[in-house]
Amino acid sequence: MAITKEFNLEGFIFEFEARSDEPYVVAAQIRQMLKEKKVVKMTLGKHIPDLRDFYNKVTESLGKPFDIAEDFTQGGVQTGERWMEIRYSADVPDMSAFRHSKNAQPLHTDESYITDPCDIMVFYCVNKAEFGGQTVFVDMQQLVARMQAIAPELLEKLTTTKVCYEKAGNKRTEYIIDLHAAQQPLVNFNYYCISPNETEENKQLNQAFFDFLMTHVRGSYLEISVGLQPGESVFWWDHYVLHGRNPFDATETDDRLIWKTGISWE
Repeated sequence: MAITKEFNLEGFIFEFEARSDEPYVVAAQIRQMLKEKKVVKMTLGKHIPDLRDFYNKVTESLGKPFDIAEDFTQGGVQTGERWMEIRYSADVPDMSAFRHSKNAQPLHTDESYITDPCDIMVFYCVNKAEFGGQTVFVDMQQLVARMQAIAPELLEKLTTTKVCYEKAGNKRTEYIIDLHAAQQPLVNFNYYCISPNETEENKQLNQAFFDFLMTHVRGSYLEISVGLQPGESVFWWDHYVLHGRNPFDATETDDRLIWKTGISWE
């Protein structure tokens, strides 16, 4: 589970322009910002000819990179590779895998079913969709405040019931919303990865939270959209925010291409 932290609450997302092409300098800047913000978007002030090499060195300087890549054709089995493609593929049926489709993606956390999860997730963009495709973020502190006002009974169940998420042999059991940490609420949620062995009661709780997010959060003031141009990146604390994706326009494979990895905060 993510490290308990205190954040600067004057906005949970920060955007900055890197004015150096030296990855170790840039990583130091990002690391400082992640001590105060839950989401950091980085634009580039200089041309980076080899994005993979640059972001490998940035992530290695930030912490310990994880080999998170999965093969969706094998049910999400991990491949042992560091970077996983978020690639529109014209050959993949729309609802077979969100990372290869152009559909809106529901709010979730990435590491919900991983026993030893990453702290920070990283996207960098190679090609953007012509229209749409922004990543959307929801601050858990703001979401909890909203639920306290309009859905206190659901919030009580989410914070007192541990739920198991499972995928490709990996599984993890946590509170969907954990308020036991003193400073910040934590979240662990991926609607589509609820363990098939979970109780009916917990499956219903998973459904109820999904329905709440779709009804009261998606498209609301709680969502902040972050779009990436080629070369740009976003870094976020996976268990302090929910994230999803806006739908986008695409016809050809690679009309939208983002690479993703995760790191532990050291």
